[in-house]
Parts: sequence; C-alpha cells; structure tokens
Amino acid sequence: MTRILAIARLTFWEGIRMKIVLVFLVVMLFIFLRLPFTVKGDETLAGRLQTFLSYSLGAAGVFLSLSTVFLSCATLTDDIRRRSIHLVLTKPVSRFEVLAGKWVGVNLLNLMLLLLAGLMIYAFGVYIKTRPTQFPRDRIKINNVIWTARGAAVPTEPDFRQMARERIDKKIKAGESLGVSRALAIANTVHQLRERWRSVPPLGRRVYEFTNVDLSKAAGGIIQVSFKARAVPTHADEILYIQWVMLDPETHAPLQVLTTQERSAVRHEFLIKANAVKDGKIAIGVANPPANRNSTIYFEGDDAFQVLYPESSFEVNYVNTLLLIFFRLAFLSAVALFFSTFVSFPVACFCVLCILLFCIGIPWWLESIGANLKHPNPKIDPYGSFGPLVRSILVPVLKIALPNFVAFSGVEKLISGHAISAALMVRATLHTLVYGLVLLVLPGWLIFRSREIARVIV
Repeated sequence: MTRILAIARLTFWEGIRMKIVLVFLVVMLFIFLRLPFTVKGDETLAGRLQTFLSYSLGAAGVFLSLSTVFLSCATLTDDIRRRSIHLVLTKPVSRFEVLAGKWVGVNLLNLMLLLLAGLMIYAFGVYIKTRPTQFPRDRIKINNVIWTARGAAVPTEPDFRQMARERIDKKIKAGESLGVSRALAIANTVHQLRERWRSVPPLGRRVYEFTNVDLSKAAGGIIQVSFKARAVPTHADEILYIQWVMLDPETHAPLQVLTTQERSAVRHEFLIKANAVKDGKIAIGVANPPANRNSTIYFEGDDAFQVLYPESSFEVNYVNTLLLIFFRLAFLSAVALFFSTFVSFPVACFCVLCILLFCIGIPWWLESIGANLKHPNPKIDPYGSFGPLVRSILVPVLKIALPNFVAFSGVEKLISGHAISAALMVRATLHTLVYGLVLLVLPGWLIFRSREIARVIV
C-alpha cells in the first residue's frame, strides 16, 4: 500500500505540472467567474439560478473529463516512451501497484479539482439565490422547487393484469376467438387499460390517487404537482386546458379547484396546499373542459403525472451530483490507463474520447436502433423484420458494456429539485467506478504484466 501511495503522489504532482491540465483549469475558472454575471435564463431569478447551475456543472464535467483523459493516457505512455518506467520496475514494485498508484493519483487530483469547482459553483449559486426577486412567486419557486430535493409520488394504478385476465377468460368461455395466444391477449389488454386510465376524454373526468406522500419536511404547507400532458388531437396553438380538483382522499369532497392553461407535451408544475394530503394520501381529479375543443388529455409515460414533496436538502442533492461526476471521471481514468497498457498516447486518447462520446450518446444510439419502439413494426423498424433479433444483441451491449452518462448525471435532477435516489447512486457506482476498476484490474493488469517494456539486446 505504501508503494501505491508513493506512485499516486508522483502522479498527482505530475498532473499539477501538465500544461494541458492547467489550460483546462484556467478556462474552467474563467467560465465560473463569468457565468454568474452573464446568464439570464428566462429573465427571472429562478431561471437565472437554474441556468447557472446547469452550465457551470456541465462545464466542470466536460473540462474535468477531458483533462482526465489526457492525464491518464499520458502518465503511463510517457513513462514507457521516456523509459523512466524502467527505474520503477527495477525496484520491488509490481506492475499492479504501478497501475493502481497511477489510477489513485489521477483521481486524487480529480477529487481536489472537483471540490474546488464545487465550492465555487455553490458559492455563486448562493449569491444568485440571495439576489432580490421581482415577483414573490419567483422566491417561492427558488425555495420550494430549486433549492430543495423533492421526492415523487405517482398515481396508484388499478390491478390491470387481474382485470385483463378476467376479461380474456370471459371471452374464452363465450367461445370468442382471440386471434393470438392467451398471454399475448392479456398483455395487449393490460396496455389498452393502462392507456385508457391515463387518458381523460372530452368533457370527462378521472380521479387519480397517490400514496406515500411525506409531508414531514414540507415548509409552509406547500407541495407541487408536476405533469406532462398532451392533447389528442393537438390544437394549432398547442395550448391545453386542464381543470384540477384537489379532493379529500377519504370522502372525495373538493378542497381546492384551479385551471391550468399550458403548452401541450411540455412538463409543467404548480403549487398546491398540503392540507389536501391526509395520512400520506392525496386524490386529484382531472377534468377535461370544453376549451379543449373535443381533444383528449393524455398523460404519456410513468412519470407524466407526479406529486412532489420535500425529501432532502439541496446540499445533499448537490453532493450527490458531484459524486456522480467523480464516478464518471474515475471510469474514464480507468479506461484510459487500460488502453495505455498496450497502445501509444495518441491512440489511447482517441479510443477513450470515442468511448466518452458513445457514453454521452447512449440514449441517441438506443433510439436510432429502435430500442424505444413499444410495438415493433417491420415497416418503421430501422432493421425491418430482423429488428428484434438485432436489438437482442445490440441493446445489452450498449446498456452493459458502456455506462449511460446521461442517465447517471444528476444535473438535470438538481436544477429541477428532484431528489437523486439511492438506487441511482448505487447503479452509477457499479456501472462507472466498479466497472472501470474491474476493466483496469483484470484485462488491463494482465496485458501490462505480459507486455515487454524493454527488449533485451545481446
């Protein structure tokens, strides 16, 4: 362990002296010093705060990722090119300790730079947060939406599978032909029932019930409703009217009524009084008013309709966001050292940067191969009738071999005030930090151990 720490210390100071790392650091500091005074957002203080957090954390992730790639690729390949590695390997130091020490040293530097960047971003975020607001609602949004970490409750679904079984069995007993197998008929019926439950027909009304709404940290007796609904068919002006009725969860007596007039297919939030919640339960009626001109209100997706309540503090969410960035850097440094064991510096950088681009574009790659198609159709499938077979191979490769940096980014959740769950942190740790170490320790160490660093000349 002492030898690993000694190599880590040397690698750390080597990174401090690298000009490319210093260039990235200076550019990053310049951006942080300019952003708080230049970003405007939507011309509100809340929008300005969200824009600053998004841009600054995004810039920190990009510049630290690039510096990690160049430093990690250079630290081993330069030692081999300059033959200074010979001085190390002639001593009682194993090649595993060389790899481990360099990985630790790179990430100690990453941790220091990320902490400095994180402290600066947080300090400027507090500065923007404390600026005077023009509208009282802007201050409410900052305190209750942005500068907090909210949990989400979704509507409790009826038992669609049991309902589908009963419906299909009734058809079978009546002698009706299903046209498909019983299992597929049940699956199709479940889908139809769920889609109907998520829809509110013209002039219709539907009640959605939520459970496990925790009010223990709800300051001021205020919680939020978040929704993303679209009109079917969509109007020319894309405006969707929804009447919301907060109901007593036991008697369904109306407690609060309001109407929203927002753009279709875009996520919106509004505040409601927490007195609508009793024993962690809340019932919300959704009515489709005549203003929608015979269009159906449709909540598309499992998270299209949520009740948001305070779960944790902004600071906890912020630390989790920085940890997710650090896990990404640890993965990139492990991959860079892995390639450095058998290729030169330019090739190693090219390989790692390609992997970085692939990890950032995982959602796009999945969509491009049709992984998001709920009902495959050869006419629209990018691979035609071979689509299911091709995706059975490509989808696991994309989801397992490469971590999804978009899914493992906490920036979007942070600026929208959604708590970063422990499950996300565990998945990100396993698929970035642990996965990168496995790649470095097993194949990377085996390749480096078997590599001939210097030829014997007789």
